[in-house]
Amino acid sequence: MNKILLFLFLFFFSYKSFSNEVKILNETVGNGLEVTNHSKLSVHYIGRLEDDTVFDSSYDRGQSFDFQIGVRKVILGWETGLIGMREGGKRTIFIPYQLAYGERGAGNLIPPKSNLIFDIEVIKVIPPGYKEIDGYQLKLAMTDDFKIIDIRNEDHITIKNKIPGAIQITAFDKNGNFLPNFFDKYKENIQIGEKVVFVSQNGDISSILANGFVEQLNQKNIYHLKDGIIGLEKINFDFE
Repeated sequence: MNKILLFLFLFFFSYKSFSNEVKILNETVGNGLEVTNHSKLSVHYIGRLEDDTVFDSSYDRGQSFDFQIGVRKVILGWETGLIGMREGGKRTIFIPYQLAYGERGAGNLIPPKSNLIFDIEVIKVIPPGYKEIDGYQLKLAMTDDFKIIDIRNEDHITIKNKIPGAIQITAFDKNGNFLPNFFDKYKENIQIGEKVVFVSQNGDISSILANGFVEQLNQKNIYHLKDGIIGLEKINFDFE
């Protein structure tokens, strides 16, 4: 499991740097599956500078572009700008240079500090390999043979927000550093193939961890709690 350490370290910090500064300029809504964090996508796109100069086009190559949202395979503006699209849909987005190629630009095609415009068409959406559940579904999971793993650090845990029966295994310290002994403690409590629900403070980090377990470690029956502990507090969940 050690091969996931760098993976988690990099994408944990990348995730925190996401922004909502991407602007949707135009959209035709599709009727297929919705793009969520960690969806696998096939898209066609045209990339343009603000003066309408085209610097890249998958249409010209005659081949769609395949990638997974949320694992930094694309620029940050794509990570947020495609969320909520649906299969068959099209969207034109404006990406400020800070969420594109930054102050340095990219090669000879994209000058420094270039804001970019992309026309994107979603051809296919494959949902994440892990499953997302909400607070009400968590209540049902507690009556089944699920193992609930609370990965929060000590700063987020109080005597009033502990999930009954959950196993506490902190994944990141309060400075955001991944804890290598997480895997040792995980293996002490979980057998391969058991159904596992990861829980974090607001759901972001648990989704990253769940995706790592599925994509990097080929684990099955992995779940994460949407909106985390904060979401449970909103539905007046019966904490321990």
